[in-house]
Amino acid sequence: MKRLCLIFSTFFVFTSASVSFAQTEETPLNVFGYFQTSFQNWTKYNNHPNQTSFSVQQLNFFFQKKLARKWSAFVNFEFVNNYSSIRNWGSADLQEAWIRYRSNEKFNLKLGLQIPIFNNLNEINNRTPILPYIIRPLVYETSFKEFIPLEEYVPRQAFVQAYGFIPVGKAKIDYAAYTGNSSNINSDRENWQTGVDTTSHFLFGGRLGLRVKEWKAGVSATYQQRNEYVGLADSLNKPQNELRGLPHYRFGGDLSFHFQNFSFEAEYIDTYIHTGIDEFELGLNFYYFTLSYQLNEAIVIFGSHWITNLHFKLDGVNHSHYEDEDITVPNFGMTYNVSDRLRLKAHYARVRSDQKDTINNSLEFRKNVDKFSVIAVAASVFF
Repeated sequence: MKRLCLIFSTFFVFTSASVSFAQTEETPLNVFGYFQTSFQNWTKYNNHPNQTSFSVQQLNFFFQKKLARKWSAFVNFEFVNNYSSIRNWGSADLQEAWIRYRSNEKFNLKLGLQIPIFNNLNEINNRTPILPYIIRPLVYETSFKEFIPLEEYVPRQAFVQAYGFIPVGKAKIDYAAYTGNSSNINSDRENWQTGVDTTSHFLFGGRLGLRVKEWKAGVSATYQQRNEYVGLADSLNKPQNELRGLPHYRFGGDLSFHFQNFSFEAEYIDTYIHTGIDEFELGLNFYYFTLSYQLNEAIVIFGSHWITNLHFKLDGVNHSHYEDEDITVPNFGMTYNVSDRLRLKAHYARVRSDQKDTINNSLEFRKNVDKFSVIAVAASVFF
């Protein structure tokens, strides 16, 4: 009985405090979100059987609050792949938690955890109701992050960012510059504090773009130093300091425009580690383009093509490994807007993966070609 009274007393205290705060606050706390639930069929390939599955592909909760005349706060929690901590399914992620000073559209300053501006899609890739895809262009598909290294292609976190535009006649020059932690983040709970950068390095990046009427184009770049490859020192017969602080570059370009009922968007991303060691090479690139057509106020059809390439070379003392993989994904689909808050989608993709592996100086050579199809339907909801 005492425990029950304690629970009710605690509830009353917190409820009273919440009501009191709500009565004195200047603006309300806005709570909203998106989710996308889908059904997907993947045909058989290699050693993987045909599979069909329902999924809450992604769910985002947003909390937004105006703090002062030019200041606001924003928090974004993301859950993917039928998230369940008990069943060890999917993942939960604090994507964003920032405050923003907004002088006007020409200058904004964000402080805190955020998704930085890189090309066109990076910052808005989790806004599923406004995107036509069920499966987004590969490097932006967060439900694939368990087997595609998304953060190798695009920056997913920054902590300080200034952005806006400069008017020049009828055009606008977009700019963004940001910094944040490097990728040297500790994830070992037995080795000091997790989630923090273990070095004094920073990520630096930005985008410079141009907008003219319905046209938009830009270039993006990031730079950081990485320590993850120190463990290869013995295999390469190199001192560890030669593999510490390796420069990691990302370069990107984007183009989009609208013409009558047509819309077009394209991006290119190139990322590589500058090792300075002939025996060790690592590079990735990705590009896509999408052409869509609005049939009427409710229906949009689109066609898209995605290509990603991987190159890896490790010529060690006792072990060598060369790998090249190309993935191409022509795809098309349609969306139907039931209302401003509900969008139904259908999507078909044909996937081809070409992989070549050479291990130990051609003593073992493998060439593999996978071809399979993905058919998906989904409902994307804004609440």
